[in-house]
Formats: sequence, structure tokens, C-alpha cells
Amino acid sequence: MSGRHATSAELELYVMGALDARSAEALETHCASCDACSAALCGEAKLEMAFEQVARRPARLALARPARAVAYGAAGLVAMAAAMLLWFGRAPATAAASDGATAAAGHHAMDDGAILDARNDALDGG
Repeated sequence: MSGRHATSAELELYVMGALDARSAEALETHCASCDACSAALCGEAKLEMAFEQVARRPARLALARPARAVAYGAAGLVAMAAAMLLWFGRAPATAAASDGATAAAGHHAMDDGAILDARNDALDGG
């Protein structure tokens, strides 16, 4: 390597640890005395570290996505369970009376259109 500058391929291989021992030693000796190659080696090392950080980033996101999906799924199940309780949770009045109470005792104001009849009577004046 005496007399010539290191190529970008040599610098890249050195940073990745893929350069053979003899070439790596020659590159180190040259960079110790050449400011231009030393600066280029520093830039190549920074670039390699940035690539490693980018390569690690999706691994963190990939771990967060399943947890978020599980949380959304659990929230959906809770919402469906609440809706079913609201929909089916009120027992009919006749089924709730276990002692054989009369049907009039279990009569609800909405049964048989009682409210609509009362409003119609009020509107008719009667």
C-alpha cells in the first residue's frame, strides 16, 4: 500500500472486518501517516455505524406491533362484551318474576305502545 491511497472498497472491507490480516496491517500503517485516508476511514466507520443503527430499528418496531395488535384486540373484545351485556343483559319482566307474580306487575311503560297511545290522546285533545 506504499505510495498510494486506500480505495473506498478497501476502507469498507476494513471497517466490516473482511480485509485479510496483511492488507489490514498495511492499511493501518498507511492511515497513521496519511490524513486524507485517515479521514476517509473515519467517515466509512461512521457510515457503517449508521447502517447498523438503521438495521436495528425495524427489530424494535417489529416487537411493538404485536403488542399493540393484542391490546387493540383485547379492547375490541371488551367493547363487544359490553355491547352484548347491554343488549341481552336486561331480563324480561315475566322471566324475572320467579314467584308467579301477575303480568301487570311486570308491565313496562314501553309495552303495547303505552307511551304512543298517551301522546296520541294528548294531541287529539282526548
